[in-house]
Amino acid sequence: MAMSPELDAVQKAILDIHRELFDESPSPMKLQKLCYYAQGYALAEGKPLFKDDFQAWQHGPVVPDMYQEYKDLKWRPIAAEVEPPKMEPQVIEHLEGIVAAYGRYDGAALSTMTHRERPWASARGDLPETANSEATISKDTMERFFARKLRGEE
Repeated sequence: MAMSPELDAVQKAILDIHRELFDESPSPMKLQKLCYYAQGYALAEGKPLFKDDFQAWQHGPVVPDMYQEYKDLKWRPIAAEVEPPKMEPQVIEHLEGIVAAYGRYDGAALSTMTHRERPWASARGDLPETANSEATISKDTMERFFARKLRGEE
């Protein structure tokens, strides 16, 4: 199974924006986390970006189909050329805000941040941080958590 066309467009837009803002490409782990934060805040605003679900993997939220796309790169930056997708201006603005806010952190730092947040922790339950998991991170939990963040309650 492949990632949805919507997620494919979002991840390409994030790659393009990250390259523009930071003059470098993110690693696959960093791209996963930027997509996670983009989706989380979009859910909080009632405007989900894509239907794909994140799983609560050991190193934070991951969409397995996107992982498959870039797994051979391991920790290296994504160097593939991408055609910036045609998207609604408000979606691009949303993604620019996410990349500007979270793009200064590396994948490991973003992973650590997600470990401290309710959506990842709730999906994993009592599993130790080092355990593998394919538990789905609930979009409802993400929506509630990021809505609280937007209100300054988290």
